Amino acid sequence: MSTPTPTPRASSLDTRDRGNLIGGCFVSGAGAPFTSHDPSRDGAVVWRGTSADAAQADAAVVAARRGFRAWSRLPYAERKEALLRLAATPPALLDALAEAITLEMGKPIRESKGEATSLVAKLHASIAAHERLPDLALEGAPGTAAWRPHGVMAVIGPSNYPIHLMNTHVMPALLAGNAVILKPSRVTPLSGQIYVELLQRLGLPDGVVNLVVGTREVGGVLVAHQDVDAVAFTGSWDGGRRIMETCLDQPHKLLALEMGGKNIAVVLDDAHLEQALHEIVLGACLTTGQRCTATSRVVVTKRMAASFVPRLEQSLARVVPGDPFADGTLMGPLATLSARRDFHAALARAESAGAVPLVQSRAVDGGAFVTPSLHRVESNAAADVLRYRDTELFAPDVALEVVDDDDAALERACKSTFGLSLSVFSAERARFDRFVEAAPWGLFNWNRSTNNASGLLPFGGMGVSGNHRPAGSASALYCSRVTGVLEKAAGDYAVDPLFAKVLSS
Repeated sequence: MSTPTPTPRASSLDTRDRGNLIGGCFVSGAGAPFTSHDPSRDGAVVWRGTSADAAQADAAVVAARRGFRAWSRLPYAERKEALLRLAATPPALLDALAEAITLEMGKPIRESKGEATSLVAKLHASIAAHERLPDLALEGAPGTAAWRPHGVMAVIGPSNYPIHLMNTHVMPALLAGNAVILKPSRVTPLSGQIYVELLQRLGLPDGVVNLVVGTREVGGVLVAHQDVDAVAFTGSWDGGRRIMETCLDQPHKLLALEMGGKNIAVVLDDAHLEQALHEIVLGACLTTGQRCTATSRVVVTKRMAASFVPRLEQSLARVVPGDPFADGTLMGPLATLSARRDFHAALARAESAGAVPLVQSRAVDGGAFVTPSLHRVESNAAADVLRYRDTELFAPDVALEVVDDDDAALERACKSTFGLSLSVFSAERARFDRFVEAAPWGLFNWNRSTNNASGLLPFGGMGVSGNHRPAGSASALYCSRVTGVLEKAAGDYAVDPLFAKVLSS
């Protein structure tokens, strides 16, 4: 297919390597050189820098421990006031952050601008959530219940929402009194550095916010470090599993893991066809399918399939990727050239095993561009086809299944190993409620996309999608630990008669 024509544009973005923020100072990495790349321009280099090494990751933990002591002793009102300075961030700096996101991972600039401007909204939502933490001391309790910070919290971010999905942990963590160490995706180091520069403008005590850039090994040092009290991770099930294994003998460490999804849209007999079509295509193609809530499975009943499936084929076949900086671009490239290779290799394996291509994905020259794909999976499919259906590809692909009725659709939803976002299209609320009551998923959508979740609600999944630490409005719960404090006044005690003899002078 033809190459998307790059949009000529002037840019004054500062793409230098700022280094790692440790104890309030930016310092050059002492590890290996690495680069970030523009996936919309054949992988052209965006940023050149060096990774932090293990000693610098350790130094960031030491600095965070010092920063935590100062920060946690401040009254909550002072921490809140300091963080609210984020609202004064100059628009030009948010524009620079958005440009860096699009340059490094390729999402359309309209999406990147939405991500950059969401920072303040997330802060306000985090304030509302923190101030609604429940008082867990029941009536008549001989003391009080208190919410306390963990201490040092490592936040390990992904590439698809490189700033939002770190910020969603950072804001509630700081409000609670924690210090944080950020490890952005190796795909988006420049975006992470610009974000931390914005946080530096808030004037927080040194060490409260730290940054280390680099590869998986740097994140591994933080995860394994005995003086890290909590880890917030967004990424794949494989990555989350490695974190759980690493921390098996560290029961003191809280883990908040969001590990992706293979999200199902169920189209029942009485669904509104046009609505279901719109929401499913949107869900499959936003951010080029690189959202944990992307629609990647469709389960449609036989009665609806005859009219719905041809329309879905037609719509997905019309989607063409384009320059992410151009107005009107529906979707940009995948985040890396290697992601494109892996995606098409996975589809080739599925097709050779028997997955039926209804719409085939094609590579588009000029970068990591792909077109969407749609594959039909039969109920008696070979094991390799079922493995394709049940594997998160993180790309614009939909596995389609046709089932007899609601019961068969519900069975599919209940048997998924993932459990993040489920959509049900039906005119009857009662049919939707059956799925809510029976299926083990974290997010349910009635007549709406699996995508576009709200931070004003809990956000998290079940199964291999999460570990019962939902973010969104629930993030304040895992950014603090609750304690019970039992108390008496000095001298206020009654002698237990059974102990009176042994206690007598």
